[in-house]
Amino acid sequence: MKKLFAFVLIFALILSGCGAEKIGTDYDFSKIMEETMENIIESTPNPGHSSIAGEWSVMVAARSGAEVPEGWFDTYYENLCGTLEENSGVLTSTKHSNYSRAALTVAAIGKDPTEVNGYSLFEHHSDFEFVSNQGLPGSIFALISLDSLGFEFDDVDREVFIEHILSEEYDCGGWALQGENPDVDITAQVIQAFAPYYGKDERITAAVDRAVEHLSEVQQENGGFFAWEGENVQTTAQVIIALSSIGIDIRTDERFIKEGGWIGSYFMQYYLGNGEFCHTLGMPKDPMATDQCMQAMVAMELFEKGERYYDFTKIE
Repeated sequence: MKKLFAFVLIFALILSGCGAEKIGTDYDFSKIMEETMENIIESTPNPGHSSIAGEWSVMVAARSGAEVPEGWFDTYYENLCGTLEENSGVLTSTKHSNYSRAALTVAAIGKDPTEVNGYSLFEHHSDFEFVSNQGLPGSIFALISLDSLGFEFDDVDREVFIEHILSEEYDCGGWALQGENPDVDITAQVIQAFAPYYGKDERITAAVDRAVEHLSEVQQENGGFFAWEGENVQTTAQVIIALSSIGIDIRTDERFIKEGGWIGSYFMQYYLGNGEFCHTLGMPKDPMATDQCMQAMVAMELFEKGERYYDFTKIE
């Protein structure tokens, strides 16, 4: 009987060690980061001007400090030069953020976005009608790209973008593309854009503080966030980048640690292994989700060094 009891006890202990790894607030993401970056690079052998297998992938590789294949960054740059040449310098006629995304990526890999095959990726930043045609994302990423390395142009006024964003704030705090309520994704991206001004500009600091409180209030008990018609990992990734950019430690700030989990534990539910993330639970791997999750992990790592994801001033 004693032998049977001992066997049952041992078996129970073995079973208790099985299952998903516990993701506490002290979880080390370094192995996941390594796997994810390897997957992104392998999945993007010929990066070019694109939101998928393009700029976001190249930018996060540069910001992570990962070792990339020889000439990989140059391949992106040459492909971008080719796209500009083929289209007489035009990347888009509707989404200005495409120019901002390209400018950010070129700057991240250590090249000059004001001179890319004879074209400046900031050329259209002075055209507010074009920038704002896209709605808030136009002004958000115009501001982020300008402040990544402190770019200054005589015909570009940052205040125009700042005022546009501030004017769209909801009464309860936060921002959205449309609708009656703030949207978590857009709110998080605004915080990212306002990060360089936080604590320096009273208007912006107050608006960001309201947005942070709103994010805490709408965070789900499992640690995640509801966006559009359901929860997804990219929304949570954007919040991680946002909070890290204004000095909020998501591992310790009680506003973002709920009974059912914290942002990091929720985020890891979407990890499929082999460096791949899905967009929503139960769905297959998603390259955009994988890029954004890698950005979030890099943002957490940079936070520990006192840096922001979109601050490129310390890139060597």
